[in-house]
Amino acid sequence: LAALKFMCDTGTAFAGAMAMDVGAQGLPLQQPASADGYKGAFNAIGRLFHACSTGWPGPEGGPEQAFEGAAPGMQPSAPRKLELADLSDGPYFNIVELLGSEDLNQCDMACRLTRDLNRSNGGPWWALGKRDFVGLELDGDTIFDPSEEVAAVAARAAAGPLRKMVRVDWKSRYTRFHHEVKMFRTPFVGSEITAVQQADEIAYCRHKLRTDLLSADAPAGIYLEVQVHANPDNVSLAVVDFEAGGCSSVTFSPDTGAVIRERKVREAPRKVEGTYIQPLSTITTGQGFEGSMGLYLQGGKLAFFRKHVERATEDKPEVVGHWESTGFVTDLSWAEGARLTPCLAFRDIGNYHLCTTRVDTEPPVKMLSNKLDFEDNVWRSLDWDAGEQDDMDM
Repeated sequence: LAALKFMCDTGTAFAGAMAMDVGAQGLPLQQPASADGYKGAFNAIGRLFHACSTGWPGPEGGPEQAFEGAAPGMQPSAPRKLELADLSDGPYFNIVELLGSEDLNQCDMACRLTRDLNRSNGGPWWALGKRDFVGLELDGDTIFDPSEEVAAVAARAAAGPLRKMVRVDWKSRYTRFHHEVKMFRTPFVGSEITAVQQADEIAYCRHKLRTDLLSADAPAGIYLEVQVHANPDNVSLAVVDFEAGGCSSVTFSPDTGAVIRERKVREAPRKVEGTYIQPLSTITTGQGFEGSMGLYLQGGKLAFFRKHVERATEDKPEVVGHWESTGFVTDLSWAEGARLTPCLAFRDIGNYHLCTTRVDTEPPVKMLSNKLDFEDNVWRSLDWDAGEQDDMDM
């Protein structure tokens, strides 16, 4: 708002000085007869200078007033002070689109005009949502800007003209995405898990990763982080392709440091084909991992992160480790469709305590390379066949 006030004051002073300087030289001031005379990229700033230099009648609607040094025949009115509403066509949006969500909330509280401008189509809440939630889709909904999804589908299917976009309250939509991208699907509620009722439980996130929007050519990435406060057994962080009818997954085990790629070949008797690699060392033995774990999808490649925390005991204080990364361990050639679902895999029942802490665009440490750190030939086989296992037991 201070920047906007500065623009108003500076724009008024500049336009007045420009008019007086030209008038002092005895030259007519050349400008369009109306603000609509400014075309193209100069429309917004032209409207600003036009408003500043020509002015409006005063509060009482009085006659135009001349000023000393004006060119012959030029009788501009005494300019009134430029108002915030006069900047709504261009300059205002150029400024507020640089603000974050907290600053935009403060701006919304300034007056009804800023609130309405901020949440309008093409406004700062729309622009902020497109940056913060790029490549994210909510379960039961779509991506942040539904019109882009419709446009993409129509372009691929040549379905003809698009329907006119409905009016959207972009602040409300931003607030919803900001809240729900951290949540889990039923039977869990919210962004926190405190108990697991059955073995081999899977907690699916409410958001999905759109691989078509996070392709190898896209610079944007998505980072998900889960904090583990209590872990009585074992929990892993995974991403699956089940939304498109696939049967594959990539799982990160934070305690062993291993990454496993699996594909279900047969349901009954269950048969799974898989490979694994161990980019990080084992840090816990006979004890569940506690700390933070994360996954990062960028440029069509996956990386995982962990930060181990050793809880305080009577003999020693809490020890917080540093962030470690697997690097980019795999591409997405294993996945079917354009939607991947992050999830947590629990091995056994128990009183766990986990919560989603981050869903944004930057990992905790900068990636040193955007290339795969491991070739396929270094992955080891990890196949499992329930039928063969039963025969061995017999």
